[in-house]
Amino acid sequence: MNKEKIVNNILSLLKDEKKSVQLFEIAKKLKIKSDTLEYDFLKETLDELVQNKIIQKNPKRRYSLFDVSSSTFHGKIEITADVGIVRITKPKSDKLIIRRRNFNTALDGDEVEVKLLAQVKGKKTRAEVTKVVKRAKTNLIGTIEFDGDFYFLIPDESKYYIDFLIPRKFLKDAKIGDKVEAKILHWDNPNKSPVAEVTDILGRTGNPESEFNSILKEYQIVTEFPDEVNTETKRFRPPQNRNYVSRVDFRDETVITIDPEDARDFDDALSLKELENGNYIVGIHIADVSHYVQENTALDIEARFRGTSVYLVDRVIPMLPEKLSNEICSLQPDKVRYTYSVIVEMTPLAKVLSSKIVSAVIINKRRYSYEEVQKIIESGKGDNSKLILTLNKLANTFRKKRFASGGINFQTVEYKFKLDKEKYPINIMEKKSNDSTQLVEEFMLLANRIVAEKVREISQNLRLKDTLPFIYRIHDVPEPDKLKEVLTFVKELEKLNIQTRNVTSKQLNSTLEQIKGSPNEVTVNQLLIRAMAKAEYSESNIGHYGLGFKDYSHFTSPIRRYPDLMIHRLLKEYENFESDTERIKLLRMIVKDSAKTSTQREIAAMEAERASKKIAFLFLTQDKVGEVFSGTVTGVTTYGLYVKLDEINSEGLLRIRDMIDDYYTFDEKRFRLIGKRTKNVYSFGSKIKVRVVRVDFEKRQIDLDYGG
Repeated sequence: MNKEKIVNNILSLLKDEKKSVQLFEIAKKLKIKSDTLEYDFLKETLDELVQNKIIQKNPKRRYSLFDVSSSTFHGKIEITADVGIVRITKPKSDKLIIRRRNFNTALDGDEVEVKLLAQVKGKKTRAEVTKVVKRAKTNLIGTIEFDGDFYFLIPDESKYYIDFLIPRKFLKDAKIGDKVEAKILHWDNPNKSPVAEVTDILGRTGNPESEFNSILKEYQIVTEFPDEVNTETKRFRPPQNRNYVSRVDFRDETVITIDPEDARDFDDALSLKELENGNYIVGIHIADVSHYVQENTALDIEARFRGTSVYLVDRVIPMLPEKLSNEICSLQPDKVRYTYSVIVEMTPLAKVLSSKIVSAVIINKRRYSYEEVQKIIESGKGDNSKLILTLNKLANTFRKKRFASGGINFQTVEYKFKLDKEKYPINIMEKKSNDSTQLVEEFMLLANRIVAEKVREISQNLRLKDTLPFIYRIHDVPEPDKLKEVLTFVKELEKLNIQTRNVTSKQLNSTLEQIKGSPNEVTVNQLLIRAMAKAEYSESNIGHYGLGFKDYSHFTSPIRRYPDLMIHRLLKEYENFESDTERIKLLRMIVKDSAKTSTQREIAAMEAERASKKIAFLFLTQDKVGEVFSGTVTGVTTYGLYVKLDEINSEGLLRIRDMIDDYYTFDEKRFRLIGKRTKNVYSFGSKIKVRVVRVDFEKRQIDLDYGG
């Protein structure tokens, strides 16, 4: 019996009935007799549809669709290589897998309508796109190529799985090898090429300036500020060294900043004073950007649109004009500056006794780099060593408490590139967490947590039913199945006796502690981070799973993050707030919209940063073609292995078709490739020798083959 046909018949029947239907009724309507093999096949198919969460089984052997109004679903498609995923909220928060042959002209990020395909027991839920409801993007970046008959645009982003036809009349003087921006004109037939038109010529592919500039276009990052914003900015003047009745004065106290060596926007500073009773007053001083950027001004609207500063390999695109971000608001050494400060009294054991948030004025007495502070921590000597060592001791105590109460101690590695005058990357440095970075991190976390708790406290004091409108930084619990899958793999990889179901954050910390020093430490951290939900901004507080905090926000970087700026503004308004129903209603709308926009802009900024690093790695590797490197497997897919070259940290792709020593198959459950004849196994963390074959700027990819 044709399985796909009977599945479609069942779904159509349940859709038409719009109610639950008994088994015998289904059989009757499908003209299947109860004493036949077809009836057994029908029951087996119904069971599989129930297991795959496509239909639900009700009492008395009745069946219905989860969504009785439709057998199709809507969602956004995420495409990686030849596989698409559509996440749906019904039924039961599932994800649908879509193969390339079933994309039906859908591109990454598009809003699509999909229908379910016949399911195979034990496999993930499969579907096909029936309609593209809305394109996510209408522009793309790529390189012009010519095949002898037609001009094509080869997209830079790998998520574009097809090349775009460019008719001659739409080339706009672009030549073969040019990096261009293009507009998608139409694509209605999956059997034909999509058509696009060149809108801007960015330069030659493989040229640093054109490659890095392409990222700005690709992620719609605006570099110039509108005239009205620049006009507003010109009015501002830095604070003068005079009396400030409305601000708490910290100008005589030792206030310091600790930042990267090349930082220009200093938005946080620290101070510490010991009390006679042995307790400490710690000041966490944050640039008072909201003093200058008022609600609904041109500056505010532009900052809300940008959402965040964007940190690319070759430049920083600030959220605010440089006169504000790098000068007037920046807590520069020896300059009077306005701050919005969290003042905390705590014991030597880092127990918080009280806290308050005040408008203040400071003078940064000393600007430190992370490297300088690290030397003081290690040697115990240097300017303000007592202050720094005490702050470090308190920070370490906070850190231990955080992990003990549920915060997860992930270890990550970031890279920083050094460029020459023509923007060619000439060197790469690893940026790892150390005592000095952790010192600053812990006090910023403390301030962020305190301000979120303050809003709850203010709301309770006002006897409000709901908490006042606020932007929270939230992090949901991980999907149990996704986490179980990764932990099962880690358990086998490291031969650990760990739990894989109903795992707490404390147990995750235990796992991370067990693999410290292991050759697979970086790999395991990466896999577990991928299994986590993504942190985001929200008007609804569900807590922060990764940090182990019930209340958490972003308060400490208002120069470069819009939510922080808005939180400053809200806190000031709530200082002497009277219950105003209409104002609260308006603020809820503003907060909800700002949280959504800020999350979107943050994602775009992170993707742009990753793209710029990928380009930098291409330049670092382009003169290594033909060389053999030892590598570590960082990704395993149906089409090959992603391998990080240990010496230069570039990541390339070794395709299965180029693994000619054997025929390899993909073991999806265990994230590995297995050789049919040799039984060779390649999984995350496996060591392998590879040769650099090609550095492809058009596809932003490094191609590898076996290195012997």
